Amino acid sequence: MANSIGAQVAINVFLFLLVMGMASTVDIRIMRQQLRNFKAISIGLFCQFFLLPFFGYIITIAFNLPVPVGVTLIIVVSSPGGSYSNWWCSIFNADLGLSVSMTTASTLLSIGFLPMNLFIYTYAAYHSLESETGKSVMQSINFG
Repeated sequence: MANSIGAQVAINVFLFLLVMGMASTVDIRIMRQQLRNFKAISIGLFCQFFLLPFFGYIITIAFNLPVPVGVTLIIVVSSPGGSYSNWWCSIFNADLGLSVSMTTASTLLSIGFLPMNLFIYTYAAYHSLESETGKSVMQSINFG
């Protein structure tokens, strides 16, 4: 048990150093410039918070996914991008400043968009179904 806790701590420390190292390679002027790149950020946010959750919903309906799998898929596709996208941009020498700016914007906006998308698409997919506890799916995820 102690080894697994030590391994978890080490993994989290290394992940933090990786993310911090990538973020520190981005020049603050470039990041500010990219935050003002309204077109690129808008396209990214549209894809992140409108297209991706919609496609997740379509997959949930098309494959008739069970409630736990479908709700999990909707949560995952409604969540903001993270540091792995920055890592891939760094590896492939893409625009790391834009990636970090997009991650920052999507993380801040996810405070409202994640619950909104979760409510909309879960209701659309499972509004009439009951969970294993006998409650409706919406009550099970605390949407009353």
